[in-house]
Amino acid sequence: MTQEQKQEFTRRISQENHSGLILVLCDIFHTYGMDAMAAYEAENMTTYLQTIGQARRAMQELIECFSKEDPLGRNVVAILRFIYGKLVRSEVRRQPDELDRCVQMVDDLRVGFVHLHELDNEGAVMQNVHQVYAGLTYGKGTLNESIQGVNYEKRGYQV
Repeated sequence: MTQEQKQEFTRRISQENHSGLILVLCDIFHTYGMDAMAAYEAENMTTYLQTIGQARRAMQELIECFSKEDPLGRNVVAILRFIYGKLVRSEVRRQPDELDRCVQMVDDLRVGFVHLHELDNEGAVMQNVHQVYAGLTYGKGTLNESIQGVNYEKRGYQV
């Protein structure tokens, strides 16, 4: 995962509600899964094991997002635990045992979570965080994007 991707995920986490966090975790898992497959194809075992470990941790966080008391939540958790088992197996065997299938399964689940997120009108989980504004700065031969985290609405300004 690149530094830019980490910054983007961090920004998204700070702005999302509960259902949005599920989407972010799905995207993080997808990124680590793809990175692990690329590392295995490049025969870089150290990076492969590191990214599988990161994918496993992202999957564990995703499992913790769902209620075990709800029947639908238990079904989702069962699917995610299956994927977690495949990740552990891939890590122990040091080869991507159906890792592409696991990434595809999470991508398919994500489609349903997107619809859930559209219905969710809760506020952001993290409170007291700055709103994120993006802007462009033009220079001679350059174009820079900057992100500013000041919430001007709290200061009495109209945005």
